[in-house]
Amino acid sequence: MQKKNMGPVDRTVRIIAGVALIPIGLVALGGGQGNLTGIVVTAVAALPILTSITGFCPAYVPFGISTAGATRPASKT
Repeated sequence: MQKKNMGPVDRTVRIIAGVALIPIGLVALGGGQGNLTGIVVTAVAALPILTSITGFCPAYVPFGISTAGATRPASKT
């Protein structure tokens, strides 16, 4: 399993974008009626949703990007 490289804000924005693109692709662009453009937009909407669910973005790896933030060790009290 890959190390998570996405923080909570990044994941939330991607979920919102992906969920917003699904009805645009299916309804507005006619993906539900077989229009290729609508089908492609709907399929592309799955990518940010999938990366949000997994918490890992493969496009970040080559650039060394991580929005996950530093992990802190548990404090001893």
